[in-house]
Amino acid sequence: MSYATIEQYEARFGPVADTTMLQACLDDCTAAIDLRLDRAGIDHSDPDESLAYRLMSVCRSMANRLMPTGAGDVPVGVTQMGMTAGPYQQSFTFAASYGTPKPLPSELDMLGIPRSRIGCGKIAGE
Repeated sequence: MSYATIEQYEARFGPVADTTMLQACLDDCTAAIDLRLDRAGIDHSDPDESLAYRLMSVCRSMANRLMPTGAGDVPVGVTQMGMTAGPYQQSFTFAASYGTPKPLPSELDMLGIPRSRIGCGKIAGE
């Protein structure tokens, strides 16, 4: 079960024509959130009201980045677009990692997931 419902998504971002695609995006985002929470060692099996709201909010926000914008069905994440009238060519250039649900740093903060750290240590003894 996804952290956000279609109704919750539409309440925030407006009606969606393809609810099947939306549900798939919500499911993918939920799986990505679960993975991040599990890696961080955060128990999310029985979330309280606050965590449940934050899970829903992050899930629908991530799903919104995967859905087409509706303006000619140009997806979010397009950094460059080209169109040609004849012989019907259209191309998009996407930002890195487009198409996979990836939480933003602000969303990780909402979920209490620590960000990556870089450290160093002694590789060999003296």
